[in-house]
Amino acid sequence: MKTLLPICAPKKYWDASAAYLEEVCNGCGAKGGIKVPNSFLGLSIKTPCNIHDVMFKEGKTQADFLFANAIFLLNLTITIINGSNWFMKPIRFWLATKYFIAVSLKGKSAYWKNKKINTGMYITYKGEFR
Repeated sequence: MKTLLPICAPKKYWDASAAYLEEVCNGCGAKGGIKVPNSFLGLSIKTPCNIHDVMFKEGKTQADFLFANAIFLLNLTITIINGSNWFMKPIRFWLATKYFIAVSLKGKSAYWKNKKINTGMYITYKGEFR
């Protein structure tokens, strides 16, 4: 039997109420912006996207922005490993790379929305794998 790898998220995500998650999370793509698929060829990636949404909402520093994107890529990778056969993994990893590059290059405006820019290079999240 295959052992599934755990997803990483800040404690705020694991402890959040359904109402908070509904308010903050919208799956993949920017809220009110461009919509992108919540799946990679049949494999749901909504959980990594929702964790990324919470990290963008709760982040306070430039380092939090970088860390949120790194955790997003990690969680996409874990989701692909857990849910793909040998044939689908390379295609899905390619798609994950495209999503990671998109949020890294184009996600700053969404991250800093309604926040004062803080160029601090310290991470404020406390997270865990589950």
